[in-house]
Amino acid sequence: MMIGREGDSVTKKPRQFEEKHNASASYSIPAACGIILLWLAVFTGCSSIPQVPTEHIVMFSGRGNPVDPTGNIGCADEPAPCNGSHFWLTTYPEMKRDRYDDYLSNLFEAMKHDAPVVNGKKRLLIFIHGGLNTQVGTIERATDLHKSIEAAGYFPIFVNWQSSLVSSYLDHLLYIRKGQDMGVLGVPLAPFYLLADVARSVARAPVVWSFQFWNNIRSIPFITTQSETDATRIAADIKREGIIDLVEGDDKRDTTEMILSGFSWLVTAPTKLLTAPFIDAFGKSAWDIMLRRTDLLYHTDGEFSTESDVAKQAHVEKGYQHVQADGGLSVFMRRLQDEIARNGGANAWDITLVGHSMGTIVLNRLIHDFGTSPSGTMPFNRIAYMAAAATVKDYEDSIFPYLAKNRDAQFYHLTLHTRAEVRDRWEPIPYVDLPPRGSLLVWVDEFLANPGTLHDRTAGRVTNLTVALHNTPEELRHRIHVKEFNAGANMQDTDPQGHGQFSSPFTFWKQECWQPKNPSSSSCITGH
Repeated sequence: MMIGREGDSVTKKPRQFEEKHNASASYSIPAACGIILLWLAVFTGCSSIPQVPTEHIVMFSGRGNPVDPTGNIGCADEPAPCNGSHFWLTTYPEMKRDRYDDYLSNLFEAMKHDAPVVNGKKRLLIFIHGGLNTQVGTIERATDLHKSIEAAGYFPIFVNWQSSLVSSYLDHLLYIRKGQDMGVLGVPLAPFYLLADVARSVARAPVVWSFQFWNNIRSIPFITTQSETDATRIAADIKREGIIDLVEGDDKRDTTEMILSGFSWLVTAPTKLLTAPFIDAFGKSAWDIMLRRTDLLYHTDGEFSTESDVAKQAHVEKGYQHVQADGGLSVFMRRLQDEIARNGGANAWDITLVGHSMGTIVLNRLIHDFGTSPSGTMPFNRIAYMAAAATVKDYEDSIFPYLAKNRDAQFYHLTLHTRAEVRDRWEPIPYVDLPPRGSLLVWVDEFLANPGTLHDRTAGRVTNLTVALHNTPEELRHRIHVKEFNAGANMQDTDPQGHGQFSSPFTFWKQECWQPKNPSSSSCITGH
C-alpha cells in the first residue's frame, strides 16, 4: 500500500508500487483495514461500497492515468478488477492501456443500451467535480446519485479525478519540480520546499490578514463594495434589455442569523488569524498541483518523453510528431466521439455537461479540445457551470467559439449570492467556524491564485461575471443564463448556501433548478 504516487503515462508499465499492491492481495480486507487504522491512527478507515457503478465512472490518478474504481485495498489479482475495499489515503490501482480499452468498451455498451431516449435522442449527462475531493468521496457520490440521475432521464457519467488536498500537497512537497515529476529525485529538496512554504506564510501574514478582514467586512448588509455596485448597475441594464437571462438573488438573512454570525466571528477571530497564513501558503502550493492535474487529464508527462510507450508507438507508426494526447480523459473523449459518430451521429444524441468549481476548468478544456470532431460538432446542448473556479477569460475563450458552432447549445451560470460567497464557512458545529470565512472562489481570488487582471478572477462569483458580460457576442447572448441563488439560513432547504453544496445536496441534474426565472424549490435540495 502506497500513498500519493501513480505512474506517468497510461501506456507506461506499472511501477513497483503496483507490484507491492498486488502482493498484498492475499491479506484479508479486515486485516488490511486494521493495519492501516493502527498505522495512521485516524478516525476514518476502510469503507465498503457494495456495488461500484463502473459503467458510470471514468476515474483518473494524479498523473492523468485511468484507475480502477472498484477498490484500493485487498484487491484481486490482475487483470481482474480490484473489487476490494476503499481507503481515503491510499491510491487506486492504475490500468494498463488494454484493460482501459476493455473498461471503456463495457461503459459504452451500457451507454448505448441504457441511455434514455427523449425526443428521439439518447441523453447523457457528464458531471465533473471540483477540487478538494477525495477519490473515495467521488466514488461514493457516483454510487449514491447515478440512479436518481437515471430517473431524471439521463445516462450519467462521472469524471472522477484526483483533487484531494493531501495528495496534492504531497506531490508539491516531494515530487514535482518546476512542472516536472522528478519522482524520488525530488524528495531531497522536500525540507527546503516545506521551509519555503512556512516562510511564505509568515512573510505574507499581514497581507492575508488584511484581505481576510476586508472579506468579513463585506458580509455586513449595509456595506456595499464598488464591485457589487457595478454588478448591480450592469444587471439592471441587462434585465432591462431582456436578452441575457439573468436573475439576482436576495439577501434573506434575518437579524438573529447575522448577530450569531458576527458573535461567532469575534470569538473565533484568533483561530482565523492563526490559520489564514498557512492556508495561503500551503493551500497555494496544493492549488497549483490541482491545476497541473486538470491538464494531465488530457496530456500526460509521457507525451513529452521519447522513452514513454505512447511516444515509442508513435515513432514506429508515423514519427514522434504524431503522438496523440495520452491523458485518460483524452482517450475517453476520443472514444466517445467515435461512439457518437458510429451510432447515429450528433443528431441522435443529446449531451449535458455539468461542472462544479475546478470541474469547470476541466470542462473548458474538454469543450475546447473535443467540442468538434471529424464527424461534426459534439451535441453538448446544455452546459451548466456551478460556482465556476475557471477564470472569466478562460470561460470566454473556451465557450464562446463552441456556442457559435452549436446553435442548439444553452449555457447556465449558477452562483452563490454575493453575501453567501463571502461568509461561506466550514462549521462542523453551527456557528463554530475556526478557519477564515469565504468560499473557495474567494480564497482563489484573494489567496491561492494571483489574478493579473479582473479578467483573471473566477467566473463563478457573480460580481466577477456580471461586469464581464459585455464581452459576450451579441449573437450568443440569448443563450446565456445566469442564476444567483438567495442567501440566508432560512433558504437552505431551497438554495445552496455554501460552495460545496452545489454537488450535494443540490440536485444539479434537474434542469428546472438551473432556470433563472424558476423560483427556489425544495426539490432542488436532496432530502426535502
